[in-house]
Amino acid sequence: MQQVSDEKLVPIGTIAKRLGISTRAVYRLVARGEFPKPVKVGGATRFYWSDLEQYLNQLRQQQR
Repeated sequence: MQQVSDEKLVPIGTIAKRLGISTRAVYRLVARGEFPKPVKVGGATRFYWSDLEQYLNQLRQQQR
């Protein structure tokens, strides 16, 4: 039996807005392996919110 997660999936526009970059720039980060890959839900591109939080934490660690 699969475990059900209540993890929030958000559209790429939300990710881009939170990072202050374009959606194309998010796709570039994914292509370079710098940002986690999205999941497809009915043809729509979605990202896990926790992946965004982890990415931001990594950026903060790099600055220190």
